[in-house]
Amino acid sequence: MRLLLFIIVVFAVSCKTSKLTNQANDLSYLVKKINSKNNWHIIYASKQDSLFKIIVGKETNTTYNCDKIKVGEYYNLKLHSRKSEVVEINGVRVQPVNLLDIQCYTYNKETTICIEPQKGIYDLYHAENLKGLCLVK
Repeated sequence: MRLLLFIIVVFAVSCKTSKLTNQANDLSYLVKKINSKNNWHIIYASKQDSLFKIIVGKETNTTYNCDKIKVGEYYNLKLHSRKSEVVEINGVRVQPVNLLDIQCYTYNKETTICIEPQKGIYDLYHAENLKGLCLVK
């Protein structure tokens, strides 16, 4: 009887552990490709069926504790959409009426980065836990 109870408990714990592992994978982004444009890194990452284009400034100071991200690896990134940002026109904060009208964003005088609707990328993102290509803990 005790053996049967032990087997049931072990089975229940293993099912719960498996479920938690799957949930952790749902939070992860797979880094597909890393490009560079002027002073910016462009990171293409996927999660489930979606592709994300993440823009991160290049960092020269790498004295903080970090793990450098690599293509083909999974990371828990904290992404924020560029479309959720409020635009200011003549001192008045507004959001664009049709977000699909915005095709490109200017990051500095030399750098404009665009969405890629043909690849299913309709927004640009930034990650709060990336400094350059380093995942900050």
